[in-house]
Amino acid sequence: MDDAVCPTETDNVQNKQKATTPKRTQRRGGKQQLDRPERALFCLTLKNPLRIFCIKIVDSKLFEYFILLTIFANCVALAVYTPYPSGDSNITNQMLEKIEYIFLVIFTSECVMKIIAYGFVLHTGSYLRNGWNFLDFFIVVIGMISTALSNLVKEGFDVKALRAFRVLRPLRLVSGVPSLQVVLNSILKAMIPLLHIALLVLFVIIIYAIIGLELFSGKLHKTCRHSNTGEYLNDLDELHACGVGFKCPSGYECFDDWVGPNDGITNFDNFGLSMLTVFQCITLEGWTDVLYSIQDAMGSSWEWIYFVSMVILGAFFVMNLILGVLSGEFSKERTKAKNRGDFQKLREKQQIEEDLRGYLDWITQAEDIEPDPDAQIIEDCHKNKVKEVVSIDNLKDHENETQQTDSWFRSQKKYLERINRRIRRACRKAVKSQAFYWLIILLVFLNTGVLATEHYRQPIWLDQFQEYTNIFFIALFTCEMILKMYSLGFQGYFVSLFNRFDCFVVIGSISEMVLTSSELMAPLGVSVLRCVRLLRVFKVTKYWHSLSNLVASLLNSIQSIASLLLLLFLFIVIFGLLGMQVFGGRFTFKPEEEKPRSNFDSFYQSLLTVFQILTGEDWNVVMYDGIRAYGGVFSFGIVACIYYIILFICGNYILLNVFLAIAVDNLADADSLSTIEKEDESQIQLDNQIKNEMENEEYLQNGDHISFKAEFGADLDTYLQDEECGSYSDDENTYNKLGGVKQRVSSLPRRNTNTDMDRIKKDIPYGTSFFIFSHTNRFRIFCHRLCNHSNFGNFILCCIMFSSAMLAAENPLKADASRNIVLNKFDYFFTAVFTIELVLKLISYGFVLHDGAFCRSAFNLLDLLVVCVSLISIFFNSNAISVVKILRVLRVLRPLRAINRAKGLKHVVQCVIVAVKTIGNIVLVTCLLQFMFAVIGVQLFKGKFFSCSDGSKVYESDCHGTYLFYENGDINKPRLKEREWKNNKFHFDDVAKAMLTLFTVSTFEGWPTLLYVSIDSNKENGGPIYNFRPIVAAYYIIYIIIIAFFMVNIFVGFVIVTFQNEGEQEYKNCELDKNQRNCIEFALKAKPVRRYIPKHSIQYKVWWFVTSSSFEYSIFVLIMINTVTLAMKFYKQPEYYSEILDALNMIFTAVFSLEFIFKLAAFRFKNYFGDAWNTFDFIIVLGSFIDIVYSEIKTKEQALATCDGQSCNKAKGGSTLISINFFRLFRVMRLVKLLSKGEGIRTLLWTFIKSFQALPYVALLIVMLFFIYAVIGMQVFGKIMLEEGTSIDRNNNFQTFPQAVLVLFRSATGEAWQEIMMACSPRDDVKCDPESDAVNNCGSSIAFPYFISFYVLCSFLIINLFVAVIMDNFDYLTRDWSILGPHHLDEFIRLWSEYDPDAKGRIKHLDVVTLLRKISPPLGFGKLCPHRMACKRLVSMNMPLNSDGTVLFNATLFAVVRLPLAIKTDGNIDEANAELRATIKQIWKRTNPRLLDQVVLTGNDDEVTVGKFYATYLIQDYFRRFKKRKEQEGKCDQTENAVTLQAGLRTLQQNSPALKRTISGYLDELASEADPMHRRHHSLFGKVMSSLLRHEEITSSKIKHLSRTKTIPYQVEFLQHKVQLERNKDCLTSASDDISIEKIIRKQNKYNGQYFNSEANFMDNIKYTPRYDGEEYEMEDPKSKDKDEEF
Repeated sequence: MDDAVCPTETDNVQNKQKATTPKRTQRRGGKQQLDRPERALFCLTLKNPLRIFCIKIVDSKLFEYFILLTIFANCVALAVYTPYPSGDSNITNQMLEKIEYIFLVIFTSECVMKIIAYGFVLHTGSYLRNGWNFLDFFIVVIGMISTALSNLVKEGFDVKALRAFRVLRPLRLVSGVPSLQVVLNSILKAMIPLLHIALLVLFVIIIYAIIGLELFSGKLHKTCRHSNTGEYLNDLDELHACGVGFKCPSGYECFDDWVGPNDGITNFDNFGLSMLTVFQCITLEGWTDVLYSIQDAMGSSWEWIYFVSMVILGAFFVMNLILGVLSGEFSKERTKAKNRGDFQKLREKQQIEEDLRGYLDWITQAEDIEPDPDAQIIEDCHKNKVKEVVSIDNLKDHENETQQTDSWFRSQKKYLERINRRIRRACRKAVKSQAFYWLIILLVFLNTGVLATEHYRQPIWLDQFQEYTNIFFIALFTCEMILKMYSLGFQGYFVSLFNRFDCFVVIGSISEMVLTSSELMAPLGVSVLRCVRLLRVFKVTKYWHSLSNLVASLLNSIQSIASLLLLLFLFIVIFGLLGMQVFGGRFTFKPEEEKPRSNFDSFYQSLLTVFQILTGEDWNVVMYDGIRAYGGVFSFGIVACIYYIILFICGNYILLNVFLAIAVDNLADADSLSTIEKEDESQIQLDNQIKNEMENEEYLQNGDHISFKAEFGADLDTYLQDEECGSYSDDENTYNKLGGVKQRVSSLPRRNTNTDMDRIKKDIPYGTSFFIFSHTNRFRIFCHRLCNHSNFGNFILCCIMFSSAMLAAENPLKADASRNIVLNKFDYFFTAVFTIELVLKLISYGFVLHDGAFCRSAFNLLDLLVVCVSLISIFFNSNAISVVKILRVLRVLRPLRAINRAKGLKHVVQCVIVAVKTIGNIVLVTCLLQFMFAVIGVQLFKGKFFSCSDGSKVYESDCHGTYLFYENGDINKPRLKEREWKNNKFHFDDVAKAMLTLFTVSTFEGWPTLLYVSIDSNKENGGPIYNFRPIVAAYYIIYIIIIAFFMVNIFVGFVIVTFQNEGEQEYKNCELDKNQRNCIEFALKAKPVRRYIPKHSIQYKVWWFVTSSSFEYSIFVLIMINTVTLAMKFYKQPEYYSEILDALNMIFTAVFSLEFIFKLAAFRFKNYFGDAWNTFDFIIVLGSFIDIVYSEIKTKEQALATCDGQSCNKAKGGSTLISINFFRLFRVMRLVKLLSKGEGIRTLLWTFIKSFQALPYVALLIVMLFFIYAVIGMQVFGKIMLEEGTSIDRNNNFQTFPQAVLVLFRSATGEAWQEIMMACSPRDDVKCDPESDAVNNCGSSIAFPYFISFYVLCSFLIINLFVAVIMDNFDYLTRDWSILGPHHLDEFIRLWSEYDPDAKGRIKHLDVVTLLRKISPPLGFGKLCPHRMACKRLVSMNMPLNSDGTVLFNATLFAVVRLPLAIKTDGNIDEANAELRATIKQIWKRTNPRLLDQVVLTGNDDEVTVGKFYATYLIQDYFRRFKKRKEQEGKCDQTENAVTLQAGLRTLQQNSPALKRTISGYLDELASEADPMHRRHHSLFGKVMSSLLRHEEITSSKIKHLSRTKTIPYQVEFLQHKVQLERNKDCLTSASDDISIEKIIRKQNKYNGQYFNSEANFMDNIKYTPRYDGEEYEMEDPKSKDKDEEF
């Protein structure tokens, strides 16, 4: 019976499980069934056999996999297709066309089955409701249409365009891979904020396009032609624009019949081409070519301003917003995914716990029911014992026989095992020692060094040395691996990731040696295997924690990066296939012209071209070819640019920025991890110190000490073992085992640098100066006072600025030029001044020996260096020219002395220094990877980049003599040329040159050219063979992905994270976060805006008209129409068309002039010009008038000029001081007025200005950097000859300071900076300028460190400060809009001005409710907020209330900010206020104490506040409603007293509306009233005052009547107090009023049985229920037993 119980229980549990399992399945199935409509296509029900069959197939996994395989096969078929020009084909293509029918049938079948299964479109969950299904359907329909058309219409219809849609099929792979969807989702979710930015980008492009159209239309059509033959001047295979900048040589004239640069694509002739050119410039590709063409045509006076401003605004600022948005969205998406994962794990854990609890319940029940098994167990044990005794007796005899034989072997075995254990222990100890570790690291570095010695044309002995050392190192590393395996055992060895990696490297090295000796493998594979050894260097991270954290962070990123790379590959494949369909076989232009290497003629080539466009290098050149392929700019071909623009935007701006977004996101984690570890390390040291002290104490006290090893031995062993095995996961746990009290380093008080600086300035160091001057010496005190005098500092700063300016004014060509002689005299003066300053400071502070001495400061040492350099360069003889030259160059460090004298600049510089220190790890990792790739590059390409100028000769031995060369492929122009055997400018002949080459590749500059040189490379000492090794493209692509996409972006991300962290360091101990600080700062600094309202009736009507919304919209529409008319201009437009546009311009000018006149009449002069936008409008109107007048005068002059030779020419070519183009800018500037309209754009603009405000010192640092580099460039490279066809020419050189700055700006944007570097390096083709005093050696080796350091500083460090600032300020674009931010607060100021038009900074407290209800959350309450709820919020806001019933602007704004952001609102309000005051004083030291008292109350009980006022109202209102409900609940026979009370209250309510409005705050009336039209301020105060005057006062007799009844005493007192206030003219006159109100409130609280002092806690103790009754919210009592009215 008992035995049967357990199975029964088990069966019950199993039955429960069976019962529950189908339910879950059914529920899931049920959900799926719900998604299916009852009928599909109006006829197929769920029971229809066809539909059931389709549902089964569509839902099966096999079908899904089959479709994915079909898509993949379709991609392969599309890739194999070879495009031919002019519709030609081959057998493969014809076969593929037939296979296409099979694919079409499969995809059509899938489409039909899904439509039958899901339904078509009419209900939720139907086929076309899913985006991916819609894409499938679209592709299938297009495929069917194209097939039908190609079969029906044999000729005359090109279906190729329709077939191009087939390439979208690979997109369906995304729906099959979940990790792809996460990345794609974060990109898609970023689309809404990206659209805001897209509008801003479009706005910038339109403005610059119209300006370009006005200024440069038709300027790029002039070029030089021969006067007689009419031939174009094209010595260098390309034509130049000519005009003011470039003069034609003799025999040539400037004609304007040229199509223009790049076959007429690059110009500003019409709006479309102008926009394309501007977009190209914003992408920073080819913008200098456009600038130089414009300068050739128009001169180089002001044209650069247009392009430089466009690059700064468009490329540096607006385009970086994309990064900010993507970074924010990716971070949010990743956090969501992480939270989802955590939630899922929690649910699973809870489920397991529930199951476990169920089983435990069952087991405990079973234990209770089962019989006691003790007797059974004892019996079993007895039986077993008996059996064991029998078996032992039997075995003893056998053992005695074998024991004697085995004992010797066993003892020997034990002995050997013991020795083996000892040896293994010793080996383990040796292997785990740091000495062994560093020995291996040393060997790794030696091995790396040997690999780095390999170079082109190395001697034979070096070959042999490398071979033997290679074998030696392989042997050593193999021994290391075997030793580790022996000592740790296989299991122990392979636990560590580093050991696994070592094993892989050793096996790879042995394989490489075997393959090399047997010559079984291609050199590419061998070199890769050889370089895998270099990865061993990363073992150094084992003991370098910050580096290991970085590597761990990189490995974490790889998961995100892998899915992104897959998406990137898919993207490249789709655009590659589309490019093949659209441009395949079309890039053949002229027979004599070589086909461009970047083309779409095969799938492989197409992928390379798309990847090139993705990196952004020369994408515009490929676009030009694409436009030419379809007939050029004057035909349908211009549409081809759409493909390239979409590819560039989606690839370069969106996908590549996601790399950086991932990097920034992960690096923040790594950074925080390093910080935590540093804190933990310092804490462990502190703990150890405490333990040692405790041990010593106990030893002294007890004569015995605690053995640390004994107590913590096991833990220490575990810790060391984990450390040595390379396992870092348990570090934190082990530390916790070791014990210790956590202490945060960040909580230490931060040193106040400003105070310290002041103290250092004031105090004289105590040590004697030069062993002569004591600290009390009068002369030393005089020197000290003089040095620290502000005027002396300012004088020195001026001297620094003037001397720096004179360095920029020097003539670099001739050292003995008259200008330089004068400047040298000034130089002597400034050097004398700086020397005197230095001597004074040395006397004042002492030299070096004591604390506070002059040379103890790094910035002072910089000063000393600069002065010494200046002195040496003056006193050196001119014989030592090279030394003097170097020293003269070092004088440019003078501007750096300003850093020590400007605190803000010093802070930025210190930030940069900290960033550089922090970035050290990432630089090291990048350099190691760079070095690895360089060594591989040397293996692959050394000596293979040589070529003969005669392409028919492949080897150096054949490359001699002369050859025939046809100019421009014209056989009528043969020329003889010398054959030359030349190496490529960038090559891989040794590791140093390889690293330089790879660095240029990582900047994306010139890498496609290098790629095709590498593909054509043949063998050492051999010339190029076309497409000889296409496989080497993989080397460049892998390098670009690892280094340029990943490591460089991580580097940039590190810069951004570091700068953001450094910015927060100042507020490290502050409890306020960044958003709270920004909002408080806004609230403290904001000022109310004045709104002028005229009193004169006519003027008022005009004001009413110009401030009306209809007028604003009309102006808005007119500006839009004006923009369209400006964009309608084009080059060579007909005369009548020009006249129409001029007439329209006059009309618009007249309209805007009328707007100006009306507004001036409405606002008067002072108020009109008080608004910046109005001033801007006036300038535009004035400029437009001047433009019209000036244009008319010029037209008349040209008409009056007689064309009889000179006069005609004068009329045509006469130039004036101010160009007419300048005034045309005013037409375009009207478009900027649009920025004042629209809240989104206004917010963006406000944030932009805020970003610029955050950048002054950063901008100053950039200016200083540019200045120093420009002066160095002038001194070192200023004598290089300006030669056409080289990178140093008339537009790009270092001969003047402005030109040098422009060259540097160009280099900072990355425009072929590597070409300029090579043109300045010491090469044979670098010549000296004939006007200079140098004959040769004008190129300098300084060019390499000069340009590389400048590029790294500018592009990687300084320009990323812009990015950091933008990501900081524009984070609101991706942040949750429900969180209040500074961008919301501008709306408050705008609406406040409607209630306070004179900007007095105060409004009636009643208007605050209306104001805040007009503002949407999170700033205001919103229109839907119930009025009573708004009053309750005002209690919490608690601003000070003035005696006239008004509240102050800053106090209200501060309260509005403080409440939503919960800034110190918890706990005791007085304490919170005191803390907040202290925080504000600490952060904003210059805050006015009076303002501080206004915004944060001092805790004085006598203060009258809005909180107390509205609390009183709400308490009274609550009591009235409570009493009313009690009366209704009572019996019908109510007492007379209650009726009297009610009547009295009703009388009070009816007879004193004025009192209710101003004092009692019975604001229900307001809730029902319509919101007043506060735009018109004529009736703002009138109605209130008249209503107060109209109504009668509350009489004392009425109060007496109430007092006679049995009213609660404090209510009568309250009413009496109201009468007193009414008599005092509606104002709270003294502190006694407040005290009496406080008394009443306290009595109310006593009545409720509760007593508290702080008014902030009133509403916490008043339980209320918002219940909507028609027009108002009732406030209910929680004690009510009425269920309908419960809270």
